[in-house]
Amino acid sequence: MASLINSTWNWSIYRNLGKRDECPQVLEGLVTIKKVYGEGQSVKNRIIALLSVFALISLTFTFSDGSKTYATSESELRQEINEIEKKKEEVDSEQVEIEGQKSETEQKIAENQAEQDRINSQIRDIDMKVTNTENDIREKKNEISQTEEEINKLKEEIKKLKERIAERDKLLKNRLKNLQKNGGSISYLEVLLGAKSFGDFLDRSTAVSKIMDSDRQILDKQKSEKEQLQNDQAEVEKKKETLVAQKEKLESMKQELAQQRADKESLMASLEAEEKELHKHKLSLKEQQQILANEKAAFNKLISQKEKELEQLKSPPPQSQSHGAPAVTNGNFMRPATGRITSGYGPRWGSLHPGIDIGKNGRSGDVPIVASAGGIVSNSYYSTSYGNVVFITHYIDNQKYTTVYAHLSRRDVSNNQLVKKGQQIGLMGNTGDSTGPHLHFELHVGSWNYAKSNSVNPYSYVNF
Repeated sequence: MASLINSTWNWSIYRNLGKRDECPQVLEGLVTIKKVYGEGQSVKNRIIALLSVFALISLTFTFSDGSKTYATSESELRQEINEIEKKKEEVDSEQVEIEGQKSETEQKIAENQAEQDRINSQIRDIDMKVTNTENDIREKKNEISQTEEEINKLKEEIKKLKERIAERDKLLKNRLKNLQKNGGSISYLEVLLGAKSFGDFLDRSTAVSKIMDSDRQILDKQKSEKEQLQNDQAEVEKKKETLVAQKEKLESMKQELAQQRADKESLMASLEAEEKELHKHKLSLKEQQQILANEKAAFNKLISQKEKELEQLKSPPPQSQSHGAPAVTNGNFMRPATGRITSGYGPRWGSLHPGIDIGKNGRSGDVPIVASAGGIVSNSYYSTSYGNVVFITHYIDNQKYTTVYAHLSRRDVSNNQLVKKGQQIGLMGNTGDSTGPHLHFELHVGSWNYAKSNSVNPYSYVNF
């Protein structure tokens, strides 16, 4: 946001720099801005409005002729101040409203995050259920595998039982063969009736009884074993069917849990997207708060200016005891200081002297240094080589220029400050790498760089 404000500010202001046209009244411009943009407009419109405020302020401070006064009486100035104070109150009301919106947005963010925590907890529960269900499925698979082994074992036992039955059938057949001789069939009754004595009859009766009992036992055992194996097989088959049904139910439960998790993840994604939008809205509200704060600062600056005008109406300005600044001249650039040029642009002492030097030449008092053209202060600081130095960026006829004012005893401007052509920016001095009180002045077509590759001879642009 700051970069957008700076870039928009610079371009909108630079196109007006250096002009001497009379400007409209600042207050009327501010009222017009409020009418155009009103309350609750977008950040973009608020930025445009703010830039317009600053543009009007800068026009008032930098491009108006010092001899012109827009409010000619104390009552007019006080009326203007009162109107500006009303606008400040409107800004205060907007700030309160936006602070309320910001608190509401923060509450929504907190509620959103709490809901995310709840959904995350549900997802963890679902994951645990899925894990338990998968474990149950594995157990059922193992049980099914064991049951299938039991079924296979029973099938093998049934097969062996059938073999034993076949052997017993063979035994019975052999026994019958022994009883059947001479091609005829002899019944148990004939065996008994063929007894030669009662003792023989008893012996035969006992033998027949034993044979019959043995045959009956064999048949009963075969029947019992066969029924038991069939019952066991049926039971195991039923157990397998139950296990398979349980496994299928668990598989279905797992799919349901997977769907639940997908639904929760979808809801979670929506909540995260909502939280992101809420944070963006909160950031937008912060930007609006900053814009309103800057508007309020602009109004305060206007009020301060109007109060100074009130003081000027009450008493004439004091006479300056310092040396006069150079007169503002026609053309894009003017000389930055009065005095004799002591060193020109070009080769000097084996290297390029990238500017000109204007000496103090024994003059007493302060020698003002002024902006050679209207622009914005791109840097104002203390350098080991330049000493107190001011860099000013200018845009003239769509061309960028940079002027440098070095070795000042004092700097009167700060970074990002708008200055007009001829405005005092400091005093001549002897700071940094300097051998005596003078101004070192450079002019660059484009941006300044350490190699001074964009430097040009100021004589080609300034009438000295």
